[in-house]
Amino acid sequence: MPKRDLPVNGLQTFLVTARHLNLTHAATELCITQSAVSRQIQAVETWLGFPLFMRHARGLSLTPRAELLLPELSRILDQLHRLTEQVR
Repeated sequence: MPKRDLPVNGLQTFLVTARHLNLTHAATELCITQSAVSRQIQAVETWLGFPLFMRHARGLSLTPRAELLLPELSRILDQLHRLTEQVR
């Protein structure tokens, strides 16, 4: 199976959306459209092969797999941010 590029922007979008559980609020924080947030989330879901959110009339909730992914992904991206700040 060929290696596919990691969707880093989409992973960041996932973290922000998971914090808000709302596409509009995530879009506002990220300074992109709600549609762009949705497309980035969809790209990450396609890359991972499973859904990250359950969509409801009143917002979003994390799927069980996304709940497992969230804390470790958050830690790793924080570590990446610290590393890039150190070398800058």
